[in-house]
Amino acid sequence: MGQAEQQAWGQQVLVALGGQGRRLLIEFLQRQRWFGGKGKPLTDVRVADAFDLSLGDGRCLMAIASVEYRGGAKEEYAMLLTIRPRMGQGDDRAIVELTGTSADEWVCDGTGDSEIWMSLYEMVAQGRELAGQLGCLSGRAVPQGREELATPVREATVLSAEQSNTSVIFDRRMIVKLIRKLDAGIHPDSEVLEFLTTHTTCRDVPALLGLITYDSDVTEEMQPATVAVLQRFVPNIGDGWSYTLAHLGKLLDEGGKVVIDRGDNLSSLVAAISGPLLVQFRRLGEITAGLHVALASRQEPEAFRPEPITLQDVDQWKVGMTKQLTEVCHDLQALQPEQQSAVGLMGDDVTGLETACRDRFDDLRFLAQGRAAKIRHHGDYHLGQVLKTTDGFVVIDFEGEPARPLEERRAKVCPLKDVGGMLRSFNYATHAALKQCPEVSSAAVELMREWEGAVRTSFLEGYGSVARPGEVVFLPGTWDEALQVIRVYELDKALYELRYEMRNRPEWLSIPLQGIRRLLQSV
Repeated sequence: MGQAEQQAWGQQVLVALGGQGRRLLIEFLQRQRWFGGKGKPLTDVRVADAFDLSLGDGRCLMAIASVEYRGGAKEEYAMLLTIRPRMGQGDDRAIVELTGTSADEWVCDGTGDSEIWMSLYEMVAQGRELAGQLGCLSGRAVPQGREELATPVREATVLSAEQSNTSVIFDRRMIVKLIRKLDAGIHPDSEVLEFLTTHTTCRDVPALLGLITYDSDVTEEMQPATVAVLQRFVPNIGDGWSYTLAHLGKLLDEGGKVVIDRGDNLSSLVAAISGPLLVQFRRLGEITAGLHVALASRQEPEAFRPEPITLQDVDQWKVGMTKQLTEVCHDLQALQPEQQSAVGLMGDDVTGLETACRDRFDDLRFLAQGRAAKIRHHGDYHLGQVLKTTDGFVVIDFEGEPARPLEERRAKVCPLKDVGGMLRSFNYATHAALKQCPEVSSAAVELMREWEGAVRTSFLEGYGSVARPGEVVFLPGTWDEALQVIRVYELDKALYELRYEMRNRPEWLSIPLQGIRRLLQSV
C-alpha cells in the first residue's frame, strides 16, 4: 500500500469518527474496561491524532482520543483501530461504518489484531518514529534490551485480565503494556523499572527492555506521554491473589473436616496445612524489603535520592489522610439506617471512629522523630501486583494508582505504605475465600483469622529480617515504631477501601469496616 493510499484511508477513519460518528465513538469508549471516564459528565470526544501502524496489506492505526468533561477537564486515551467488515449485528468491536467505499468496511477495535502489536514491537526494536497529525510516536530500546530485541517475534497473545491498561505477550519472551490513559510526563512504571534494571542489583522485578512515547501539543505541559512499556516476560503460575485464594480454599476444605474447639488447635491446623505457604510469604516480605532497599540505594538520579522526612511532610500526609477520613465519615453518616445497622453502626459510632482515626494518624510523627527518609515506592501494592513463580515472587506494575495525578504517583513517601497495602490484601483474601463457601461457620471465620495472623507475622518477619532500623534509611528508630507507622498506613488503606465499597460493592462494606475496628483496637 502506497503512502498516498495510507493517508487517504487514514483520513477516512478520522472523518468517520467525527461528526455523527462521535456518538458511536462515545458509546464504544463507555464499553471499554480501560476507559476511566465512566459515570463522569462527558461533553465531547474527538480523535486528536492518529498513526498508521500497517505492516502489510492490513489497515490499522493508533488513535489518540481527546475526551472532554463538563467543567473543562480533559483526558487523552490511546485506541487501536483497524478496518475490516463487520462480523454480524453482534460484533461489539465494530464502531462506525466507513463511508465513501464500495465494500462493507467498518472502523473496528483492533486490540485483538496481532499486526498492530507486531508493529508496536518493531517500533521499539528498531527505534522507529511515526509522524501524526499533531505529534510524533517514538519507540526506543534501553541499552540492556537491545540484544534481546534483535530477535524477531512470531506470536502476540492479548491478555484478557487487564483493567486500566492492555497487555500482550510476545512468544512468552516479552510483554508489552499499552497505557490507555495518557499523562504527560515521566511514567513511574518505566521510570522505576529502568532505575532498578540499570542502577541496582534488584532482580525481583521484570527487566525493562524499551518503551514508546507520544510527544505533541495535545498533551499538557508540553511533555511526552508514555504510551507503552516493553518488559521481559516472567514465567509464572498466576498472581499472588489467585495463588492465595486457591490455598485458602484448600485450607477451608481440609480445616472444615476437623472439629475445632480450641485456639491452639486452630494454630496447629494452620501450621500443618499452610506451613509451606507461610514460608513463601516470609520470602515475599524479604523481597518487598529488598525492593525498598534498592529504591533507597542511590543518590543519583535525583528522582530516586532518599530525602529526610520532616515534620512538614508528616503534617502534609496527615492532611491528606484526614481529608479522606472526613469524606468517608460523611458518606457513612449518609447511609440509610438499615444500611448502617447491617454493618453494625450504631448511634455515634461514626463520630467515635473519626476521632479514633485522627488520633492514630499522629503515629506518623515517629518518621520525623526517627530521622527516617522518604523514597520512591511501589504505590499500589497488593497480592494482585506480584507474580508467583516456581521459587518465589516477582513484583510488577509500578505505575501506582492510575486515577491519581502523575506527580503524586512519582512522589517520595515512606515505603511502609506498601507494607500496609499488602497486609490489607491478606485481610481481603480471607473474606473473599469465605464468600466462596456455600456455608460459612463460625469455625471457618476463626480459621481465617488465625491464618491471617500467621501470614501477617511471616510477612513482617521476612520484611524485618532485611530492613532493620539503624541499617536502612527509610525506617524510624525502632521496629515497634515502624509497626505503629504500618498500622497508620493500613488504616488509611482501609478507609480508601471503605469509600470504594460504599460506591461500588455495598455488600462488601463490612470488610474494610471490620478491618478499621481491629486496627483501632490494636496497641
